[in-house]
Amino acid sequence: MVERKEQILLKPYVVSGDIVPLLNKWANQKGFILPSTEFFNQLRGEFIEYMRRIFPEFEFVPEKEITKGIARLVSESGLTPVSLDRVYYPTNPSLDIARLVDKDGKDRGLGHRPGTPPLLQQFKRLKETGLKEIVLVDDVIFTGDLIERVIQCLSRLGIQVLLVCAGIGIAEGINRIKIIKDMKREIRCVRTYEEVIDEVCERDFYPGVPLSGRVLLGEENVGVPYILPWGNPRKWASIPSGWQTPFSKFCIEQTIRLFEEIEKCSNRMVSCTELGRMVPGLPRDRTRFVDALRSLF
Repeated sequence: MVERKEQILLKPYVVSGDIVPLLNKWANQKGFILPSTEFFNQLRGEFIEYMRRIFPEFEFVPEKEITKGIARLVSESGLTPVSLDRVYYPTNPSLDIARLVDKDGKDRGLGHRPGTPPLLQQFKRLKETGLKEIVLVDDVIFTGDLIERVIQCLSRLGIQVLLVCAGIGIAEGINRIKIIKDMKREIRCVRTYEEVIDEVCERDFYPGVPLSGRVLLGEENVGVPYILPWGNPRKWASIPSGWQTPFSKFCIEQTIRLFEEIEKCSNRMVSCTELGRMVPGLPRDRTRFVDALRSLF
């Protein structure tokens, strides 16, 4: 049992960086000013140090590496790209698909991202483009389940996915996608891992950041972060039981520091109504966001 635990801990735990580009777009829209690169480097340095206390083989993949890598892979393909990802390689047309959960945190399947058309309408619009062969782009290939379902839907519309490009690829998902419908399909990733403990987007640990967490079913632009008191850190992010509470508190403290620095740089407060994504249970009015977070302790 001890040997098995040690083997698990020796696998990498991967987090893909994305809060900077997401916050940058939000800040431009809302009239805020983001902190310096040095601030984000320090914030991330502390996050990395904390994560390595839990997972010795922790790896943080910067967004620049993923963005440049995907752009290169897609360019080399010569195919028209259709992206499932808004952060590293947005395209038009695209497919905006989100994982849905209910108020109890239970999985409710897939749906459209807030502010985008229903999925049937998205696929119909894609068919109307007349595209026949594409490269499908995503940030991460993990189990391959989502991409498999998308490829099958596109196939029924007469659109063949000849290539899949991703920022991070896990062998399980890559192998699954290769054999869909017995069609020869190439997979290219910026980084590839044989096995991981988990792979999580950075934003999912920072409440209020655009696209943070899983979309709450029946609500408009409300995301359930992967930390307590909202989400399920063990199930959604493989955080060990004894670490769930202290890790969640650490992430909330980091979020407070981040938004306090945004306020300082912008010379104005960030209210709950101005967030890029609302947080369940917090006010949806002019309450200062960091005050709402502090009330959780």
